[in-house]
Amino acid sequence: MKGAVAVRCVQCGDPHPVRLRGRRRSCRSCGAVFRAAPVVPRSVAGDPLEPYLPARMIRWIRDNDDDSTPDRAAMTRWYREFDALVERARTDESAAGLLAEVSEVPAGDLPAKPVAFAQVCAALHATCYDLRLARARLAPDDPWAAERLGHVRAWFAGPGREATWVAAPPVAAPDPAAVRKLLPLPERFESGPLRTFFAALFQVERGPSPTGVLDRFGAEAVEDALRAHLRDGSYPLRERVIADLDAG
Repeated sequence: MKGAVAVRCVQCGDPHPVRLRGRRRSCRSCGAVFRAAPVVPRSVAGDPLEPYLPARMIRWIRDNDDDSTPDRAAMTRWYREFDALVERARTDESAAGLLAEVSEVPAGDLPAKPVAFAQVCAALHATCYDLRLARARLAPDDPWAAERLGHVRAWFAGPGREATWVAAPPVAAPDPAAVRKLLPLPERFESGPLRTFFAALFQVERGPSPTGVLDRFGAEAVEDALRAHLRDGSYPLRERVIADLDAG
C-alpha cells in the first residue's frame, strides 16, 4: 500500500513477509515467523486533508490510494468506512493490524460508536456553525465528538461550503405582513411562520433550528434582524454566519 511502513524479516531481512494475525509475519524466503515492531504512524503535516480529518483517517485514505476531492460524498464515505474499520478491529486481527499502521490512538481507546458524520453535520447546521453550541447539542462530554466537530466545521468553512445551508439557492423575500407577525417572536413556530422566519433572516427555505438561531444570536438580535429586513431588505444574521465561515 502506498505510504505503508516497510516490514523486513528479522532473520534474513527479506522485505516481503506475509501478514498472519495482528503483528505476526511469516517470511516467504526463510520461513521465520516473527512479530513486527509496532508501527509509528507517519506525519500527515502538509496534506491537503489535514484541516478536515483526523490524521489516522488521512493515513488510511492515502494508503488506499484515494485522492478524491473532499466533497460531501467523499467525506460521508470516508467517515463511514473508517468507522467500520474501527468496529471490525475489535474482533478481527487483520483489521486491527491495518488500524495499528495508521492510528496514533490505540484501537481500544477509539470509541466503539462514534457520532456519525451526518450527526456532526446536523449539529453544525442547526447552530449556525457555532462549535460551542454544536458540541453542547451533540455530545458535550465526548472528546471524540469535539474532534469531529472541529474538522467538519473547518470543512464547511472551506471545500464543504457548498454543503452549508447558506449556499442553498436564495428564496424570494417573504411578504412583509408575514414578517411583521413574527414580532415579537412567538414561543413556538408553525410551518408557515417558520418558512417566513428562515426567508427573512437567512434568505433560505430551510436553515438552522429556531432554537439554534436564538441560542446563537439571542432574541433581541433576531428581532432587530427581522426589523432590518423589513426596513431595507437586508439579512444581517446571514451576513454574520457567512463572515464567521469566511474567518475559518
